[in-house]
Amino acid sequence: MTHPSPKTKSRPTEHPDPSNGEAPRIILFCDFDGTVATNDVGDLFFQTLAGTQAWQEAVEAYRAGLITSRQYLERMCAATRFDPDRFESLIAEQRVDPDFPACVAYCRRQGYPVYILSDGLDSYIQQVLERNGLGDLPVYANRMIQLDTTTIAPELPYWGHSCGDCANCKGYHIRRLRRPGSLAVFVGDGISDRCAVKEADLVLAKGALRQWCREQGYPFRPVDGFADVLRELRSMEEHLRVSAELSAR
Repeated sequence: MTHPSPKTKSRPTEHPDPSNGEAPRIILFCDFDGTVATNDVGDLFFQTLAGTQAWQEAVEAYRAGLITSRQYLERMCAATRFDPDRFESLIAEQRVDPDFPACVAYCRRQGYPVYILSDGLDSYIQQVLERNGLGDLPVYANRMIQLDTTTIAPELPYWGHSCGDCANCKGYHIRRLRRPGSLAVFVGDGISDRCAVKEADLVLAKGALRQWCREQGYPFRPVDGFADVLRELRSMEEHLRVSAELSAR
Protein backbone atom coordinates (compact mmCIF):
# COMPACT_ATOMS: atom_id res chain seq x y z
CA MET A 1 0.00 0.00 0.00
CA THR A 2 1.27 3.46 -0.82
CA HIS A 3 0.31 6.92 0.23
CA PRO A 4 -1.69 8.98 -2.23
CA SER A 5 0.89 11.56 -3.20
CA PRO A 6 4.67 11.45 -3.65
CA LYS A 7 4.83 14.38 -1.24
CA THR A 8 2.84 12.64 1.49
CA LYS A 9 5.11 11.05 4.05
CA SER A 10 4.13 8.45 6.59
CA ARG A 11 4.15 9.99 10.04
CA PRO A 12 5.36 7.91 12.98
CA THR A 13 2.94 7.07 15.74
CA GLU A 14 5.22 8.65 18.33
CA HIS A 15 7.13 11.93 18.26
CA PRO A 16 10.10 13.23 20.26
CA ASP A 17 9.19 15.03 23.47
CA PRO A 18 9.87 18.73 22.74
CA SER A 19 10.13 19.63 26.43
CA ASN A 20 13.54 17.95 26.87
CA GLY A 21 12.38 15.98 29.90
CA GLU A 22 11.26 18.99 31.96
CA ALA A 23 7.59 19.49 32.75
CA PRO A 24 6.47 22.55 30.74
CA ARG A 25 4.11 24.99 32.39
CA ILE A 26 1.69 24.80 29.46
CA ILE A 27 1.02 22.20 26.75
CA LEU A 28 -1.00 23.40 23.75
CA PHE A 29 -3.28 20.96 21.92
CA CYS A 30 -4.91 22.16 18.69
CA ASP A 31 -7.64 20.82 16.45
CA PHE A 32 -6.78 21.16 12.76
CA ASP A 33 -9.85 21.53 10.52
CA GLY A 34 -11.44 24.94 11.03
CA THR A 35 -9.03 25.74 13.87
CA VAL A 36 -5.41 25.64 12.70
CA ALA A 37 -6.62 25.60 9.09
CA THR A 38 -8.96 28.43 8.15
CA ASN A 39 -11.18 25.94 6.28
CA ASP A 40 -12.45 22.51 7.18
CA VAL A 41 -10.03 20.84 4.78
CA GLY A 42 -11.45 17.38 5.44
CA ASP A 43 -14.90 18.49 4.32
CA LEU A 44 -13.45 20.11 1.20
CA PHE A 45 -11.39 16.99 0.49
CA PHE A 46 -14.43 14.75 0.44
CA GLN A 47 -16.65 17.28 -1.35
CA THR A 48 -14.03 17.55 -4.09
CA LEU A 49 -13.13 13.87 -4.50
CA ALA A 50 -16.32 12.07 -3.43
CA GLY A 51 -18.93 14.58 -4.57
CA THR A 52 -21.09 17.08 -2.72
CA GLN A 53 -24.16 14.85 -2.46
CA ALA A 54 -22.31 11.88 -0.94
CA TRP A 55 -20.53 14.20 1.49
CA GLN A 56 -23.72 16.06 2.44
CA GLU A 57 -25.60 12.87 3.24
CA ALA A 58 -22.74 11.46 5.31
CA VAL A 59 -21.94 14.64 7.21
CA GLU A 60 -25.60 15.21 8.08
CA ALA A 61 -25.81 11.66 9.47
CA TYR A 62 -22.62 12.26 11.47
CA ARG A 63 -23.78 15.59 12.89
CA ALA A 64 -27.12 14.04 13.84
CA GLY A 65 -25.33 11.28 15.74
CA LEU A 66 -26.60 8.55 13.42
CA ILE A 67 -23.08 7.39 12.52
CA THR A 68 -19.73 7.61 14.31
CA SER A 69 -16.71 9.40 12.91
CA ARG A 70 -15.19 6.03 12.05
CA GLN A 71 -18.26 5.12 10.02
CA TYR A 72 -18.18 8.56 8.41
CA LEU A 73 -14.54 8.16 7.35
CA GLU A 74 -15.06 4.63 6.05
CA ARG A 75 -18.13 5.71 4.10
CA MET A 76 -16.50 8.78 2.59
CA CYS A 77 -13.23 7.07 1.71
CA ALA A 78 -15.19 4.33 -0.04
CA ALA A 79 -17.01 7.01 -2.08
CA THR A 80 -13.80 8.86 -2.97
CA ARG A 81 -12.12 8.53 -6.34
CA PHE A 82 -8.67 9.84 -5.67
CA ASP A 83 -7.09 12.17 -8.23
CA PRO A 84 -3.60 13.45 -7.33
CA ASP A 85 -3.92 16.57 -9.49
CA ARG A 86 -7.20 17.61 -7.90
CA PHE A 87 -5.76 16.79 -4.49
CA GLU A 88 -2.71 19.00 -5.08
CA SER A 89 -4.90 21.83 -6.37
CA LEU A 90 -7.08 21.62 -3.28
CA ILE A 91 -4.11 21.62 -0.91
CA ALA A 92 -2.53 24.60 -2.69
CA GLU A 93 -5.59 26.69 -1.84
CA GLN A 94 -5.54 25.98 1.90
CA ARG A 95 -4.14 28.30 4.53
CA VAL A 96 -3.50 28.17 8.24
CA ASP A 97 -4.77 30.84 10.62
CA PRO A 98 -2.51 33.85 9.94
CA ASP A 99 -1.54 34.07 13.62
CA PHE A 100 -0.88 30.35 14.12
CA PRO A 101 2.83 30.49 13.13
CA ALA A 102 3.40 33.32 15.64
CA CYS A 103 1.61 31.31 18.32
CA VAL A 104 3.81 28.28 17.60
CA ALA A 105 6.93 30.47 17.68
CA TYR A 106 5.91 31.89 21.06
CA CYS A 107 5.29 28.41 22.48
CA ARG A 108 8.69 27.25 21.27
CA ARG A 109 10.43 30.19 22.92
CA GLN A 110 8.62 29.42 26.16
CA GLY A 111 9.31 25.68 25.93
CA TYR A 112 5.62 24.77 25.52
CA PRO A 113 4.93 21.67 23.39
CA VAL A 114 2.37 22.11 20.60
CA TYR A 115 0.43 19.11 19.29
CA ILE A 116 -2.04 18.81 16.42
CA LEU A 117 -4.92 16.46 17.24
CA SER A 118 -7.32 15.55 14.44
CA ASP A 119 -10.09 13.10 13.70
CA GLY A 120 -9.37 13.73 10.01
CA LEU A 121 -6.71 12.30 7.69
CA ASP A 122 -2.97 12.86 8.02
CA SER A 123 -2.30 13.27 4.28
CA TYR A 124 -3.92 16.67 3.84
CA ILE A 125 -2.96 17.87 7.32
CA GLN A 126 0.73 17.20 6.79
CA GLN A 127 0.82 18.82 3.37
CA VAL A 128 -0.93 21.99 4.54
CA LEU A 129 1.46 22.28 7.49
CA GLU A 130 4.50 21.72 5.28
CA ARG A 131 3.38 24.40 2.83
CA ASN A 132 3.24 26.82 5.75
CA GLY A 133 6.66 25.92 7.18
CA LEU A 134 5.19 23.92 10.07
CA GLY A 135 5.79 20.38 8.88
CA ASP A 136 7.76 19.47 12.00
CA LEU A 137 4.78 19.84 14.35
CA PRO A 138 3.67 16.55 15.93
CA VAL A 139 0.39 15.38 14.36
CA TYR A 140 -1.86 12.67 15.76
CA ALA A 141 -4.54 11.81 13.21
CA ASN A 142 -6.06 8.99 11.21
CA ARG A 143 -4.01 7.83 8.25
CA MET A 144 -5.00 7.72 4.62
CA ILE A 145 -3.74 4.77 2.61
CA GLN A 146 -4.06 4.20 -1.12
CA LEU A 147 -5.31 0.77 -2.17
CA ASP A 148 -4.89 1.42 -5.89
CA THR A 149 -4.58 4.44 -8.18
CA THR A 150 -8.02 5.84 -7.29
CA THR A 151 -9.11 3.97 -4.14
CA ILE A 152 -8.31 5.09 -0.59
CA ALA A 153 -9.15 3.80 2.86
CA PRO A 154 -8.71 5.11 6.40
CA GLU A 155 -6.24 3.49 8.76
CA LEU A 156 -7.05 4.11 12.43
CA PRO A 157 -3.88 3.69 14.53
CA TYR A 158 -5.53 4.94 17.73
CA TRP A 159 -8.87 3.17 17.43
CA GLY A 160 -7.95 0.79 20.25
CA HIS A 161 -7.99 3.79 22.60
CA SER A 162 -11.15 5.32 21.19
CA CYS A 163 -14.18 6.44 23.16
CA GLY A 164 -16.28 4.60 20.57
CA ASP A 165 -17.60 7.76 18.92
CA CYS A 166 -14.30 9.15 17.60
CA ALA A 167 -12.02 7.37 15.15
CA ASN A 168 -9.15 9.21 16.85
CA CYS A 169 -10.18 10.32 20.33
CA LYS A 170 -8.49 13.60 21.26
CA GLY A 171 -9.22 13.04 24.92
CA TYR A 172 -6.98 9.98 24.84
CA HIS A 173 -4.06 11.96 23.44
CA ILE A 174 -4.40 14.70 26.04
CA ARG A 175 -4.44 12.11 28.82
CA ARG A 176 -1.29 10.41 27.58
CA LEU A 177 0.68 13.51 26.56
CA ARG A 178 -0.04 15.78 29.50
CA ARG A 179 2.57 16.08 32.23
CA PRO A 180 2.20 16.41 36.02
CA GLY A 181 2.36 20.09 36.89
CA SER A 182 1.54 21.25 33.34
CA LEU A 183 -1.64 22.98 32.19
CA ALA A 184 -3.28 21.29 29.21
CA VAL A 185 -4.77 23.95 26.93
CA PHE A 186 -7.02 22.86 24.07
CA VAL A 187 -8.20 24.89 21.07
CA GLY A 188 -11.07 23.53 18.99
CA ASP A 189 -14.33 24.22 17.22
CA GLY A 190 -16.44 21.12 16.57
CA ILE A 191 -18.00 17.76 17.39
CA SER A 192 -14.76 15.77 17.46
CA ASP A 193 -13.36 18.19 20.07
CA ARG A 194 -15.86 17.28 22.78
CA CYS A 195 -13.74 14.53 24.31
CA ALA A 196 -10.81 16.94 24.50
CA VAL A 197 -12.96 19.43 26.41
CA LYS A 198 -13.47 16.83 29.13
CA GLU A 199 -9.70 16.35 29.59
CA ALA A 200 -8.21 19.83 29.15
CA ASP A 201 -7.48 22.24 32.01
CA LEU A 202 -8.42 25.19 29.81
CA VAL A 203 -10.62 25.14 26.71
CA LEU A 204 -10.34 27.90 24.10
CA ALA A 205 -13.45 27.39 22.00
CA LYS A 206 -14.42 28.54 18.54
CA GLY A 207 -17.63 28.11 16.56
CA ALA A 208 -20.11 25.39 17.49
CA LEU A 209 -17.93 24.12 20.34
CA ARG A 210 -18.81 27.24 22.35
CA GLN A 211 -22.53 26.46 22.29
CA TRP A 212 -21.94 22.81 23.20
CA CYS A 213 -19.77 23.82 26.17
CA ARG A 214 -22.47 26.22 27.36
CA GLU A 215 -25.18 23.59 27.04
CA GLN A 216 -23.12 20.93 28.82
CA GLY A 217 -21.78 23.22 31.53
CA TYR A 218 -18.09 23.01 30.62
CA PRO A 219 -16.05 26.16 31.31
CA PHE A 220 -14.32 27.73 28.31
CA ARG A 221 -12.94 30.97 27.00
CA PRO A 222 -14.18 32.13 23.58
CA VAL A 223 -11.61 32.77 20.86
CA ASP A 224 -11.98 33.70 17.21
CA GLY A 225 -8.47 32.72 16.13
CA PHE A 226 -4.88 32.31 17.20
CA ALA A 227 -4.37 36.00 17.88
CA ASP A 228 -6.80 35.45 20.77
CA VAL A 229 -5.08 32.17 21.69
CA LEU A 230 -1.73 33.94 21.86
CA ARG A 231 -3.15 36.64 24.14
CA GLU A 232 -4.57 33.95 26.42
CA LEU A 233 -1.23 32.14 26.58
CA ARG A 234 0.65 35.33 27.41
CA SER A 235 -1.87 36.16 30.12
CA MET A 236 -1.53 32.67 31.57
CA GLU A 237 2.26 32.92 31.49
CA GLU A 238 2.17 36.17 33.42
CA HIS A 239 -0.25 34.71 35.95
CA LEU A 240 1.95 31.63 36.42
CA ARG A 241 5.06 33.79 36.77
CA VAL A 242 3.50 35.98 39.44
CA SER A 243 2.13 32.95 41.29
CA ALA A 244 5.56 31.34 41.28
CA GLU A 245 7.20 34.51 42.62
CA LEU A 246 4.65 34.80 45.41
CA SER A 247 5.10 31.14 46.34
CA ALA A 248 8.87 31.61 46.53
CA ARG A 249 8.65 34.40 49.08
